[in-house]
Amino acid sequence: MFSRLLDVWRGGDATGIADLITTGYRGHMLHLAEGERTAASYARWIEDYRATNPDVTFDLVDQVSADSRLWSRLVAHGPDSRHAHGMNVSRFEGDLIAEEWAIWSDWRDD
Repeated sequence: MFSRLLDVWRGGDATGIADLITTGYRGHMLHLAEGERTAASYARWIEDYRATNPDVTFDLVDQVSADSRLWSRLVAHGPDSRHAHGMNVSRFEGDLIAEEWAIWSDWRDD
């Protein structure tokens, strides 16, 4: 399921996010002051991010799972050899993501 979520962030149809999360989804973006998102606002978050960062790609570095949680370490690659490192914890209810906690570094040059 997380790979499908990552595909949406990589350029897939943002409205498809509704098929991957619960209706009560909550996202906690710990690196942002306005970092709380809901199921209703998730597609807009993706579209806004893409508009601000149109050439960003994401690589999944590694994952660990336990019970209903999945920890994912990621790297975002931007233009001009910039990159940012991220950690995401996803809590699942069945096959759907119910809650996420994410934190990202600032952009850095390679």
